[in-house]
Amino acid sequence: MFVSSVGCNPRSNSDRERSGREAKPYCQCWNKRTAPMPWKQLSACSCGEEHDVSEWKWEHPDTTGTSWVVVSEDQKQVTFHPFYSSGTAAVRGDTPLLPNHHYYWEVKMLTDTYGTDIMVGVGTSKVNMADSQFKFTSLLGQDAESYGLSYTGAVRHNATVMRDSAGFCRGTIIGVRVDMWRGTLEFYLNRKSQGISFYNLRRHEALYPMASSTAAQSSMRLIYAASWPASLLVDAARSLAAAEGRRPRLPPGLWRTLKSQFWLTLPTEGCILDDDEEDSMEIDTNAKIGTNVLGEVLPSQYVNGFYVDNVDRDYRIVVWE
Repeated sequence: MFVSSVGCNPRSNSDRERSGREAKPYCQCWNKRTAPMPWKQLSACSCGEEHDVSEWKWEHPDTTGTSWVVVSEDQKQVTFHPFYSSGTAAVRGDTPLLPNHHYYWEVKMLTDTYGTDIMVGVGTSKVNMADSQFKFTSLLGQDAESYGLSYTGAVRHNATVMRDSAGFCRGTIIGVRVDMWRGTLEFYLNRKSQGISFYNLRRHEALYPMASSTAAQSSMRLIYAASWPASLLVDAARSLAAAEGRRPRLPPGLWRTLKSQFWLTLPTEGCILDDDEEDSMEIDTNAKIGTNVLGEVLPSQYVNGFYVDNVDRDYRIVVWE
């Protein structure tokens, strides 16, 4: 069977008016028009896959459901409805998300997005993935046990659209960040934060990465999956990376940490920026006034990439204004 290889499908006028944005691929590879290709050969573009980290993979489906879901041998690529679609197919990760850990993973959409819904998100073990095999539905977020981002841009939970985004299309990289320390869920599109969508996820005993689709021969690939126990190091690394912009000036130890877990440098809890706004952002590296944890203004100097207290010789890190 073959799938179309054209670029992103345009969204409907109502979708455009609702979000004011349009789904985009991560790179230019997906703008090229080529001949149709088999769904088993959808790995031509490797953009955005520089970090080979996979702490979990997609779970192989039960033998009774192989006609709805096909998982690749390496358990990274999943194809929904490989022959034809008669309902909703779903897959989940093979590892639950642990309390007091940070998680970030990415999937790349490999085929055109169309139909009732294609979704990425999380859910508990109570989500009945087989119940919708013969129903076309937005599976993730249809009840209180799951949360999902739709290709249309809708963010769903408990049968309610909680917020809206640009959505995703063929070639988009969809990121999911789950903070099981604070209990928050945040989606990314092409590595741009869409803001925190949900809180209070700690009420669930266990959550799993999930994806679902109603579209025939729709495929996506897991390209990154990492986690880290919640700690002051994680919070400090993210705060410093955000303060210093895209290329933080950090001590070698922290810099190696950020390079090995690149998601620490991604924006968080931010608004969605237009391309022009993002390019025009500048970081003021000339500020010389900092505050300590008590809020006292301190004279400071720049040492090894940090503004530090000029009085205390142990070089305590301060929050600079």
